[in-house]
Amino acid sequence: MSASSARGPDVDPAAGSSPAPAEKPGRRRRASPYRQPGNLAPRPNVVELPAGHTAKIQPPLTSDGFIGGGFTMDSLEFLLWAAAYFYDDNVTLCVLLFLMGSQEPGGLACVTQAEIAEGISKMMKEETGKKRDQSQVSRSMSKLTKLGLVHMPKRSRYQLQPAATLRGGSATIDRPVRQRPGARTVKERVKVDQLDLLADLLADPDVPEAFKDLARPGPVLPQRHREAAQSEEKATGGQ
Repeated sequence: MSASSARGPDVDPAAGSSPAPAEKPGRRRRASPYRQPGNLAPRPNVVELPAGHTAKIQPPLTSDGFIGGGFTMDSLEFLLWAAAYFYDDNVTLCVLLFLMGSQEPGGLACVTQAEIAEGISKMMKEETGKKRDQSQVSRSMSKLTKLGLVHMPKRSRYQLQPAATLRGGSATIDRPVRQRPGARTVKERVKVDQLDLLADLLADPDVPEAFKDLARPGPVLPQRHREAAQSEEKATGGQ
């Protein structure tokens, strides 16, 4: 046996390291099916950016810090308008706020007028023993309908004006299986889209014109006139 054979494989002194160990017989590494071309190899998410553009990765914004967890999207102009418009009619203002807080995704509030009267009278009843009458709620609902803020497609179903206030999320709708009158419908969960909802309401012949006026682009919120304000004050008793 030569000296070189006893020392093992020749090592290059300049390399400063020994060669990689030889693979043991019978322990050959298997090729993973995930790494074969065209198989189950994981594909990275690639976003093509225009030339000269950069991207920044940020965590999603959260909106779960609201009292009770639920929240709505409201027009700031509408809130300021309502605070000024109903300055002498707190019953109608309370009814409006109750509907806004009761709406489901898509802006539909499924409540009866008796439930509204009970809801807005809860603390009043505890302190004074009195409650709002359902007839007062009925007058307020009529007023909100004339202003274009509420539309009642069915009994005890109140659609709020999506241009003023809207609860987002997913809603259940009846989707016709065929595009023909009287076709069978199936329940379907869809994401609420404000512009699609407004377009559907504008195309619905059963929706009042006052409601459609506020649903169209660039609406003008109603203004009070002295004669109308005086007649409303007499009808509501200045409440």
